Amino acid sequence: MRDDLFFIPMIAEALRRPDPKTALRVAFKRIQAMRHDPRFGVGYQQFLRFMHAAYEARSHDESYEASVRIPEELDRSSTLVLTLERDGVVMATCMFDRTSGIQTVSDVRPGYWQLKTDTGRVLWEGLLTTDDVIWANSHPGRDLHLAADTGESVREATREIALLGGTLVLRVCPGVDHGVLEIILKTPESIA
Repeated sequence: MRDDLFFIPMIAEALRRPDPKTALRVAFKRIQAMRHDPRFGVGYQQFLRFMHAAYEARSHDESYEASVRIPEELDRSSTLVLTLERDGVVMATCMFDRTSGIQTVSDVRPGYWQLKTDTGRVLWEGLLTTDDVIWANSHPGRDLHLAADTGESVREATREIALLGGTLVLRVCPGVDHGVLEIILKTPESIA
């Protein structure tokens, strides 16, 4: 098997086990542990893309969408800890309690971003470009509006990404030389 698809036989083997749910958890932990081996770096990125595509495909299925719940990490703990990485470097750690909340991360620049739970679960990953984070690129010819009282720019999102059935929302807001990312956690009651 090619190194860039090393995860396929591991998933296939887990699905053949008597308890595939438990076997898949073990396989995913092994796959995640292998990400540090340079030989499997490309394969691990392929795995993340595969999982993201599978999740996106399922999230468009209405019957599946209705069954999406708050992440199990939030069910186990009174605090949800999220890590935001750019190009593999931790840029911010955000903490939420069980209630709704918003965390703002500034100095958002172009790059490959990932949002993960403290257990390592990847909730979102994607490329943010200059069109996403720089006002002049996202809104050519338009002036950046300022709030009258503070002199700060008024946030207008270039991208809004709903995760986990709308429980978590990422808003990318452009600025003059860097953007701002808002991470919004909603309670199930506020989604309905």
